[in-house]
Amino acid sequence: LVGTGVINVSGFLFHFFMGRKLGSEGYGILATLMALVALLGIFSTTIQFSISKFVASFKTNDDTGKLNFLYVVSAKKINMAFAILFLVALAASLFLSNFLGISYWLLAATSLIVLTIPSLAISRGFLQGLQRFRSYGENLGIEGLTKLLFGVFLVYLGWEVYGAIFAVLLSYLAALLYGSFKIRDYVHGETEFFETKEIYRYALPMFFTVLFFTAFYSIDLILVKHFFNAADAGNYAVVSLIGKVVFFASFSVVQVMFPKVVELSENKGAHKSLMWKSFAVIALITLPILIVYYLFGDFVVNLLFGGTYLGVVGLIAPYGVFMMSVSFSKLLSLYMLSLKKFNFIYLFLIFFVLEIFLIWLYHDSLEQVIMVLDWLGLAFMAFMLFMVSGVRQK
Repeated sequence: LVGTGVINVSGFLFHFFMGRKLGSEGYGILATLMALVALLGIFSTTIQFSISKFVASFKTNDDTGKLNFLYVVSAKKINMAFAILFLVALAASLFLSNFLGISYWLLAATSLIVLTIPSLAISRGFLQGLQRFRSYGENLGIEGLTKLLFGVFLVYLGWEVYGAIFAVLLSYLAALLYGSFKIRDYVHGETEFFETKEIYRYALPMFFTVLFFTAFYSIDLILVKHFFNAADAGNYAVVSLIGKVVFFASFSVVQVMFPKVVELSENKGAHKSLMWKSFAVIALITLPILIVYYLFGDFVVNLLFGGTYLGVVGLIAPYGVFMMSVSFSKLLSLYMLSLKKFNFIYLFLIFFVLEIFLIWLYHDSLEQVIMVLDWLGLAFMAFMLFMVSGVRQK
């Protein structure tokens, strides 16, 4: 929890600094690039949670040889796949440069992050599955502090948005080196072969789950950048960042719950009660933040970004409601995935298409965009609650 707090606080200080230093137009570009990085994070989170699930199972059954085999096979195959993905990202940047009005070289620099994803995701998946939460938290803290310190330094040197992006790249490199160092004691010795097709079968629904949630709270930034002028896009980026405090403040609850539910399920324990306790903890974290946004929104915006952005005060609480619904829905979805229940996934495509379609139709103002997000977020949460209520313990 401490590590998650460090990376969250560091991340928000990073964005608050960039919002003030780069101005609304520069920060609007950075926020769009970070939304693309979040979409790349779909692959990272898929790898991490998929590996974490199998590591937790092997740990429960004391299958050390299979742990070693999982590490060797995943490192080799995933790194090869991401080398190809990097080339695809460079090609896609040609189109995105025109669509988003952002320099190709800035997009290409952002694409370098693709190469850091495999090793970082694998090491975190092992730490999470082994329930080495202290080392996992230290890994997160190193990423957050490296990004903040190098971001401030490089931007002050005059590198502007390039400085911010290279700071993100350096933070991922530092975290993957630390994570790889920490898991070395758990992945040495003899390997025991097992059929890896089961991992791929599990990774596919995990991929679509992560894709939905990441796209659900990222695609709006890209669409706003397309439909609105640079100043409005920058203002919306500020709203999005402050609103995401609600989501990231509760994310550690999901990360801790996931491997524990896997372990309880393997041992036929009471996993559903753990999920509801996690749900209550998220409510206790998110609701006070929303109350602060409603009552003291002007103070929050002025403190973090200055008086220039006071015009967006009325938007941060409604956007926070959207992020609260995303927090609850992610908890419920990962609970289902930890039990290998995938029947909820068809909803993802429906809601993602609806988000793009409705924002494409209704974007007369930023308020209208956020209203669309609120209704979609609450509706999806309601569907997930209905599905989880039907889960029975063995």
